[in-house]
Amino acid sequence: MKKIFQISLFLLAIASTQAQNRKVDLKENLPFKDVLAMAKQQDKLIFLDFGSLTCTPCMYIKKLVLTIDSVADFINERFVSVDYNVGAEKKRLSDLYGVDSEPVLLILDQQGKLMHRMVGKMNSEEIMQRFRQGLDTENNLAAQEKKYAAGDRDPAFLLAYLETLRIAKYTDKMNALVKSVLAGPLEQLKEKPYWELFVKYNDDPVSREMLYVFDNREEFYKLFTKTVVENKINRHFSAKASFYIFGHKPPSKDTAFYKMLNYLRKTDYEKASEWLAYLTPAEYKFTKWESMAKAIDNAISFNILKGKQREMYMKMMAEQILWYSDSKAALPYAIKWIDTLMPELTNPDVKKSVADTKKRIQKKLESKG
Repeated sequence: MKKIFQISLFLLAIASTQAQNRKVDLKENLPFKDVLAMAKQQDKLIFLDFGSLTCTPCMYIKKLVLTIDSVADFINERFVSVDYNVGAEKKRLSDLYGVDSEPVLLILDQQGKLMHRMVGKMNSEEIMQRFRQGLDTENNLAAQEKKYAAGDRDPAFLLAYLETLRIAKYTDKMNALVKSVLAGPLEQLKEKPYWELFVKYNDDPVSREMLYVFDNREEFYKLFTKTVVENKINRHFSAKASFYIFGHKPPSKDTAFYKMLNYLRKTDYEKASEWLAYLTPAEYKFTKWESMAKAIDNAISFNILKGKQREMYMKMMAEQILWYSDSKAALPYAIKWIDTLMPELTNPDVKKSVADTKKRIQKKLESKG
């Protein structure tokens, strides 16, 4: 009886394995004229997968998504599928269809006309949802572009169209559309469709829309909850403050930097002081290193940032001075921050990293005499 049970389990395992071994029938790097001929002969649409053998998201899709039975069956039934991963035909088709990243998945009709475009890593649920949209001749990318060109400006349609542009990674089109839609009266942001569009697609902290919401946040709290409004404000102001202090170009040459800096200096918003701890030193990055070091020192002295946030701030600011500055006046400040920080550290890896930063700063100073 035990032997029969073991054999049954073994057969069940084999059956289970066989039920999960189908995959999308991806041809490789075929001449496109042959693909068109196959599509017409088999009365199928065309699925093109642009990637490479060294692209991790590409291999994720090929190995872990296109090998799922339900995905494979759906695509094989409806498409002639070709993987372009190398060669002259890949380059020619990339130029033809504007493929400039990896992975890019395209759905074409039998004449080779673009119907839908999907860019980036996606799981099985996402890929099925996007393929179904691609097959929907009323709502795929080609159909939505046609509706927009014909003048459709319904807010619900615009939200759907923007999401399609995001998935297609048509970033310039998406940003231009957002700017166009939000160019109307600022009061329209109080209407849910425009608010949703703003929350999802406007990421500029000093845009007129963002500053309007910031200035009238109490009113927006009542309309859309304090949590949602503050999450939107905090996410983009924090990201931009980090971008300026850790970037590779002088922030002082960016007019938007001063707009953000001066605006935050006048507000009583609780988190503004945290952002200013990054923005105030950033004003002097690459131009006046000693002034940058003094601004950082003030932020540390006034204890603007607390706990782990303060610890990370001191560590990263010391690294910024080390990496970018040769100033004999600025480098000692970084050593001072490290000496203040070291007794507070408990993580041995962080301690080792900070100690190494101090050694490198000292070596820099020695080389400067």
